[in-house]
Amino acid sequence: MTSTSPADGEIGVASGNNVTATFSEAMAPETITSTTFLLQQGGVPIAGTVTYSGVTGVFNPTAGLAYNTTYIATITTGARDLTGNPLAAAHVWSFTTGTNPDTTAPTVTSSVPSNGGSGVAIGNNLAATFSEAMEPGTITPLSFTLASGGTAVAGSVTYAGVTAIFNPATDLAFNTTYTATITTGARDLAGNPLANNHVWSFTTGAAPDTLAPTVTLTVPINGATGVAIGNNLSATFSEAMDPLTLTNLSFSLASGGTAVAGSVTYAGVTAIFNPATDLAFNTTYTATITTGARDLAGNPLANNHVWSFTTGAAPDTLAPTVTLTVPINGATGVAIGNNLSATFSEAMDPLTLTNLSFSLASGEPPLRGV
Repeated sequence: MTSTSPADGEIGVASGNNVTATFSEAMAPETITSTTFLLQQGGVPIAGTVTYSGVTGVFNPTAGLAYNTTYIATITTGARDLTGNPLAAAHVWSFTTGTNPDTTAPTVTSSVPSNGGSGVAIGNNLAATFSEAMEPGTITPLSFTLASGGTAVAGSVTYAGVTAIFNPATDLAFNTTYTATITTGARDLAGNPLANNHVWSFTTGAAPDTLAPTVTLTVPINGATGVAIGNNLSATFSEAMDPLTLTNLSFSLASGGTAVAGSVTYAGVTAIFNPATDLAFNTTYTATITTGARDLAGNPLANNHVWSFTTGAAPDTLAPTVTLTVPINGATGVAIGNNLSATFSEAMDPLTLTNLSFSLASGEPPLRGV
């Protein structure tokens, strides 16, 4: 034997190939047959036909060989030259067929952001993961694109492993819908393109809240007087606040530098300070909400919010008295045309001074007057 095809130990052999053996001299054709030229796989004979021409015998398998499989070919000593000389010993060699060719289109198995995603950070890159390794030269800004409202977004594309990344040249816009596309220009290592363009969309998040909250209303209002001593204080904010930041540390009440004990609650957009005891009468108090109070985005008040008010005077609980009458009690010789008067120790409610409460009588019935 001078040569074989496939050669001994060859790998990646096409499954449709014939097996050939070339001899050093012309052979007796009748000795080159399927009984002297054999092909086996795992000890099992492979069906086929054998032909001979010149100095070459050809084994033609009836069916294509299996992929990624090792086969053993044998020329036995039954093969003889034209003078009847057999091979000195059987010639045996082996080869391995190639793998099944890849004809499956690759797919995009996941994307970041996901299709329909919302609140996406404007500084994020996009990523697409494929079902198999891709040809890096086909993963470019031509095959992986991003657009908003038909306007292309500039960016660069990189590829590693099975993942392509689109890195926008600048941050995306807030609260905007974008559409990403990977075209059929993207191909796997066997040259198979995506079956169809892979398209997905997402929406970026709203612009972050960077505005400081403010106190829009207080009860009592700044400078209020005559405030009831049993009232709570409240402060209404311009937006929802972080309840955990509204405590006795951030909402306080004091008088003359002395802190007033109390509890703080928060609901809606309003914080309430409830003094532990009634406030003092006729006293000025100062309420403060510090920059420790923050909104839900973490923005503090720009400055401490301070306001003051004064409670009302203590209520009048003393009974009034009559301090002087004209005529005085027990007077004699009083002119008959004179009026009577009574002077009180304090101002009186006029509506309570009538003929029912101030009367004059001499025997019965009482005298009429105003």
